[in-house]
Amino acid sequence: MSEPVRVALVGLGYWGPHFARISVEHAGAELLWCCDRSEDALELPKRRYPQVRRTTEVQHVLDDDSVEAVIVATPTATHAALAVPALEAGKDVLVEKPLGGSSEEIDRIEAARGDRVVMVGHTFVYNSAIVAIRELVANGELGNVQYVDSVRAALGPIRNDVNALWDLGAHDASIFLDVLPGHPSVVTAVAQDYLREGHPDVVYFAVRFDDGVLAHSHVSWLDPYKVRRMTVVGEERMAVFDDVAPDERLKILERGASYDAPAQEARGQSFGEYRAVLREGTITIPRLRGREPLSTQFDEFLAAIRERREPYSGIEQAREVVRVLEAAQRSLENGGAPEQLEPASAAGAR
Repeated sequence: MSEPVRVALVGLGYWGPHFARISVEHAGAELLWCCDRSEDALELPKRRYPQVRRTTEVQHVLDDDSVEAVIVATPTATHAALAVPALEAGKDVLVEKPLGGSSEEIDRIEAARGDRVVMVGHTFVYNSAIVAIRELVANGELGNVQYVDSVRAALGPIRNDVNALWDLGAHDASIFLDVLPGHPSVVTAVAQDYLREGHPDVVYFAVRFDDGVLAHSHVSWLDPYKVRRMTVVGEERMAVFDDVAPDERLKILERGASYDAPAQEARGQSFGEYRAVLREGTITIPRLRGREPLSTQFDEFLAAIRERREPYSGIEQAREVVRVLEAAQRSLENGGAPEQLEPASAAGAR
């Protein structure tokens, strides 16, 4: 077995403690440092992982030549400011989603990466239910996808660094782009800021793809119940992903609708009358492996480091998600006006 990858963690907010746990428990990694500006936040690794060094100064991490990789789990506004010097110090980096707060920040990270591994924490693309849906769509088992609808809501947690679009909406955008074969062409969004002016906490955004598929997302920090549900509607079947359901996270439904022309049309005597036909069939609940998505994501990060390759959720996937979020943000600021997205190849050529 190869030597474990020596890792440092920067940021011990919401996701940081989860990354610390996974890094310590994983046989392929060794957690050397935990870094956070808050001394109080460092109390947790001090109690749980006394063998891990702790610091409030990120430079201590960057100056340590034994550190091979850095996990950045800090507020979005700091992602590029931490990832760039880590790359310049010769470290591979895994950055919590989104990779940056703008396309310009993604460009800065890409310019600094050289031959280093850059990975973004689009955790849901490693969720076994989303992987199953991706395969169903790719294999045509749902028929042509018609639309996707997602609800991602709960009462908090409420973030101060980004709005609900860039927090919760980043997850849905990453899933849409991962599962659907088309390319985003038009984005619209509307929102409201109930708690803090200029900081939307309820957002509805839609992405129209160039093949006609419509993907819609409702994200909210102000909902009485935690909802994590996505429906993918195909011409032949429908898939429902419910990440809160303990035993039925994914259902495949033999349901659909179509219009049948009347018999007269077949004889060339149509009077413009059509009949809607609804199909009701069986419901299948696939068996999904229970591995934690964050662990699967970390597996991919370590594999990309060892094999010196682009990770599955690499910089191009990160760039596309940010482009969609930027377009949705512009739509919000323009009263819900549609925002056209140029092809990714053209955007990257600028």
